[in-house]
Amino acid sequence: MAPGKVPNPKYRELEELLRRLRRDADVMERALDKPVRRMVSRHVWVSGSGGAAVAFERDLIDQRRRLRSAVRALIVSAEEALRRTPREVSELEAALGG
Repeated sequence: MAPGKVPNPKYRELEELLRRLRRDADVMERALDKPVRRMVSRHVWVSGSGGAAVAFERDLIDQRRRLRSAVRALIVSAEEALRRTPREVSELEAALGG
């Protein structure tokens, strides 16, 4: 550690956030897989071609794609914030939150 420097609390918070995001990413990304499989299987609510069920299925698949994209974007944003955040700061900066 450099003289006059202390661990940056903001850096620690970002490390913890990134750790939790990575830990939970798989669960979040798969959250809509089961409903999509059910809709695609046609063992649930099904209407004729072009009906409300087909539109719902398309929307559900799009929501799953958007959810996965959002989770990945959150991880990238947290990684970028961590890279921009110094590991050590002055005591005053640490007291102010990094």
